[in-house]
Amino acid sequence: MTAALKAADLTLSRFLNLIEELDPPAAGAAARRIWLEAADGWAFDWWRGIEHGFHWCGAGREPCEPSEVDAAGCLSRSTAGRLFAPDGELRWRVVPALNERCWRTVFLGAGDWVGAGLEDRSDQLRGLQPRRERYFLWGQQTGQTPGEWIELRIPHRFRYPVAGNPRHVVAVVEHWRDEFGEPHFFRLCDLEPVEGTPDA
Repeated sequence: MTAALKAADLTLSRFLNLIEELDPPAAGAAARRIWLEAADGWAFDWWRGIEHGFHWCGAGREPCEPSEVDAAGCLSRSTAGRLFAPDGELRWRVVPALNERCWRTVFLGAGDWVGAGLEDRSDQLRGLQPRRERYFLWGQQTGQTPGEWIELRIPHRFRYPVAGNPRHVVAVVEHWRDEFGEPHFFRLCDLEPVEGTPDA
């Protein structure tokens, strides 16, 4: 399997440039999604580009509508995040000890849609085999919460970016393991709607 692994520690401006310059999905390709964490909130939504917003959530308040969100501002204050699709995932986290170049950024995918800005590390995939697995995500919809999945153990309300209005959602994850079964890398690939229950 041909795959790309790229990484770099970036400044905030280089990180934002990388996001702005992302190659658009090929015609007919699956849409991308964003998971974003910051001190004041989080997002889990469809990714339409940096010029468009996304649902911004926070404890104790209703999620902001995409039209009200400054995507670049949310990305700038994020502490971690990922843009993902079946063909690849761009992932980052802020590591303050790295000073100005604190945006540790990694891309892993079947195709390379991040362009320039990250160093090729694909040789680290040599000898590893990818395998996809599925995991039920937190939360369950009720008659009082259409479009939102309620998880009382965390507690959070989620608006998962999936088509339709399924009862549950499954995350498709790709693990890259060595010959002994030890995982070296993993990435989010997709979300799938499920009508059954986790133990069905």
